[in-house]
Amino acid sequence: MKPVIVASFVVLGACATQAMAVCEANTRVTGAAFSTLIQTGTLVCGRPAAAYTGDASDRWQEEHRAGGQLWDYKLGPGPSIDPSKQVGTWSVAANTVTHAYTGGPSFTWTVHALGGTTYSFCTGQGGSEVVRAFVTTGSGPCIGYP
Repeated sequence: MKPVIVASFVVLGACATQAMAVCEANTRVTGAAFSTLIQTGTLVCGRPAAAYTGDASDRWQEEHRAGGQLWDYKLGPGPSIDPSKQVGTWSVAANTVTHAYTGGPSFTWTVHALGGTTYSFCTGQGGSEVVRAFVTTGSGPCIGYP
């Protein structure tokens, strides 16, 4: 194998190991704490974590609305320029949350507490940290979250 390919595998392996360690090392949110955290009215202000495969500058402001509606908060419901819009659905089962995007993929997450109102959204128990998010109830936007 070429040295560049070998180096790529080493870097990817290190990132995957680091992303898994975050999920395994932090307390998984379950039971009543999970139901309180992931509910109608929750706003998830997210950014990529170590195992995210998209653009590192991506950011999310996703609002869990009644009836399982998942909305991109954008500038909020009032402005005529870039207003909030529905982007899919959300649901909970067995202490996991699933975000299903209209015309796109679905992601099922376990949620792990990092401290304060910051959480890791991980793929499965002990899986990889894909999203790191500030989670709050009430309306957004996600000001000041990097």
